[in-house]
Formats: sequence, C-alpha cells, structure tokens
Amino acid sequence: METTITWSKFFNIAAILILIYTFLSIILRILPYVFKRKSLLNKFTVIIKRVIELYKPIAFLSILLSFVSINYKVHGVLFLLFLVVTFLHIKRYLYGVLFKINPLVHIGSTISTGEFKGDISKFMFFGVVINEEIGNRFINYSYIDEHGFSIYQNDNASVRRTIYIYDQEKTTPILDLLFENPTIDFNNKPIIKKVPNEKILQLQIALESGAKMESLIAYLNQHNITTSLTKI
Repeated sequence: METTITWSKFFNIAAILILIYTFLSIILRILPYVFKRKSLLNKFTVIIKRVIELYKPIAFLSILLSFVSINYKVHGVLFLLFLVVTFLHIKRYLYGVLFKINPLVHIGSTISTGEFKGDISKFMFFGVVINEEIGNRFINYSYIDEHGFSIYQNDNASVRRTIYIYDQEKTTPILDLLFENPTIDFNNKPIIKKVPNEKILQLQIALESGAKMESLIAYLNQHNITTSLTKI
C-alpha cells in the first residue's frame, strides 16, 4: 500500500518534536538566570509551563498520526486499539492539561473539589496531590472534572500597604529599586501613581510573608527617597 510518510520521515518528525520539547525545557531552566526581577520571572515561567503543557499532547498526537500515515491499514488498526485501551487515561490526561493551564491553579493554591479540600502540593500525570489536614491525598483529574472545583484565596496572602513618596518626579527609578528588593511580593504588582495637584507619589505594595514595612522604608531612604506612611 502506498504511504504518505516513510520510516525515515517519521523518525525525522519525531526527532524535531523532541528537540522542540527539549528546547522549551531548557528555556524554563534558564529563566532564573535571565530574569532577576521576580515579577518577570514568575510571569514568563507560567507562560512557558503552559506552552509546554499544551505542546506535549499536540506533539504526541503528531507522532501517532505520522505513525499511522506510514501504513494506514496496519498502523490504523494499532492506533484504534491503542485508543480503546487507553481512552480513559487519555481523557484523564487531557482534563489535567486544561486544569493545569488554568491561571488560578498553581502549587500552593487551596482547592475544593467534591468532598476534598486542601493545598495543591504536586501535579502528576493523571492527577494532583493535595495536602489535607490528615495528610496528602491523590485526586485524579477526571474526578475534578466530574465534580468541578473552587480555588480559595490563601488566608496568609500578603496585604497591600500604602506609603507616600515626596520630592520624586520620576516613577521609573523607584520601580527599578523595588524590583531589586526581595521583600516585595510581586504576585501583587506594585502600583505607583501621582497625587493630583501635589508633588507626592502614592505607592501601593505588598510585602513577602514576614517582611516589615520599616525595612522597605529604610531601604528607600538609603537611596535618598523620602517616604511617609501618612500623607503630610
């Protein structure tokens, strides 16, 4: 029977797809060395992880279809048998892909699904591990899809604080200084704006757990930036 793809082309396609996956994995590993600002690092890490999660099933499907194209009759039958045997696992895996690319879902998120509730501690191939009060529990993705889920805000999440900055016209140098300060929680992006009709800037920031506002004020003062917790 005439084929559309030879074994040589099949292995070339598989090699290219594997190389692309390897390239994406390498990018993910070197991001901490490229982005020193925590906000940018977190942003691009999330993006690359989502790209990888979407890429894996697409690449695997491409390899399977290429395999079928070598010999439609024989490989087509093998492909159908593979689908029948692994259908539930494939379905569960695809649920997992959609679950993991949800922007609300990440390690540490508090999730409630069905009769279970806990903090996400690990993503697995066919399910997720959550940390309950009684210990760790594995929940497969099909269970989550069947019962739905809710994500709760962490009770220990950082709270925004406001400080005022005087005698400072440009906001860029201040933001650069903030990006270099490890006490800032960049999951809550700093907001800086001018107070109307006054030479005052209002800075809204959130600090990492355990960090003190006094430390941030001292840090800004070291860089000749005058601050106050109240508007004078």
